[in-house]
Amino acid sequence: MTLVGQPPPSEPLELALELFARGEIAAAEATVKKAALAAKGQHGSGSPPLARAYADMARLHFRMGLYERAALEFQHAAKGPLPTEPEERQDRLAFLFGYGAALGADNQLAEAEKVLRQCLAFARSLNGVQSASAHVALVPLADVLLKADRIAEAAKFAHQAYDGLWKLGDPLFTSCVGTRAEVLKALGKADDPFADLADLPDEMVTAAVATTLTRAGNGDASRVRAVLADLLGFVDGKYGNDHALTSDTIAAIAHHEVAVGDEADEKVRKTAVRRAVWSYVIRRLPGGLLANLDVGFEEEGTIHLAPHLTREPSQPELEQIEKVLTEAVDDLYSRPMAIA
Repeated sequence: MTLVGQPPPSEPLELALELFARGEIAAAEATVKKAALAAKGQHGSGSPPLARAYADMARLHFRMGLYERAALEFQHAAKGPLPTEPEERQDRLAFLFGYGAALGADNQLAEAEKVLRQCLAFARSLNGVQSASAHVALVPLADVLLKADRIAEAAKFAHQAYDGLWKLGDPLFTSCVGTRAEVLKALGKADDPFADLADLPDEMVTAAVATTLTRAGNGDASRVRAVLADLLGFVDGKYGNDHALTSDTIAAIAHHEVAVGDEADEKVRKTAVRRAVWSYVIRRLPGGLLANLDVGFEEEGTIHLAPHLTREPSQPELEQIEKVLTEAVDDLYSRPMAIA
């Protein structure tokens, strides 16, 4: 599910997301909880600052894949009479977008569709029928319809959002790229879903890639696999093997195959892990030492690496190989996960 229409992250949320990326889950949750308690103490129950703090908690839990919890927190943030201040009304729309997206991610599809159709009407009323806000409101709705296998309806909304935001030249265009890409796969279209990104500014390309990567591990396994394969072809061609976006996409492919369980393609996973590890270690080991690298997986999913060397290494080199291989796996696991 695509989380759209959210304001820039607050300082507590930024810190919490950084902590979560480092695996410090308890510290991440404590950061947004502390901010919420401070907002309640300073501004009181029902205040706009407290609502924003609840939404920060929801955005963190959405990122963590705790969708039911995120839905309840977004719902709480959106409670109460409709605010009168324009900025607070925009916040209310953002909270409702989050509520609908979290419901959809939690597979409460009928309720999610209901909430997101309300969001569409609210966005059109608040910002205008042809506004970027109204167009981007179609994106999570298309995502829900995709999950419900209502492909024709999803395609209508995804294309409408894509074309409308492209014509407006609005940065929110980046939010709909991944949804449209999956729609094209669902329709059996051979179109390159990322061709239009080629001449966009790097910051928009980065945002579009990041949003598309959140599809990993979600939705239809084969369609998302095809989307990620196309995305890797695009970023690899535009930026090359050593670019962060290429590494992030390779990692997302590996994460996707783990997340989809019985629907995984082990060949795709093995290729992604090998490429990720190889590109990391080859730049950090003495030239000519590493000849090849075999990748396997233990029954519980642990990655097993077997390097093939061109010669007998010295003890310091052996220690360096072990260290760099461990770092490579850590780097792979630390890159963007599918649950965002």
